[in-house]
Amino acid sequence: MPNLCVSCTFNPPTITVLGSTIREDTVRAMEAQIPLATSTAVNPSKDPAKFVFFSNPDHWRMELQQHFCDELHKSAIFMAIIQALEEEGWRLRASNSVAHTENDRDTTKLFFARA
Repeated sequence: MPNLCVSCTFNPPTITVLGSTIREDTVRAMEAQIPLATSTAVNPSKDPAKFVFFSNPDHWRMELQQHFCDELHKSAIFMAIIQALEEEGWRLRASNSVAHTENDRDTTKLFFARA
């Protein structure tokens, strides 16, 4: 059974997708929705945030350096990720959240499986 882990660290938001391969259109769907789900407005004069592919281990990463997410908008980002991955057949199986008190950040991991 293929597995996928999506790690979301806030603030600023950084999203990492690690595990089984996902389709390019799924990545593009998340790129379109995630920046719109932040608490801060998207600047139309700047290039939109994109997922970048890294090797060893193979993973996608998007960094939204100029953005912020309050609790409501963190949930909106999770929903955008879940909806995009469900379109490809992934199902959310578990989640975990950890607060990093030393730098006022927190990380939420979403674990997906596909039958």
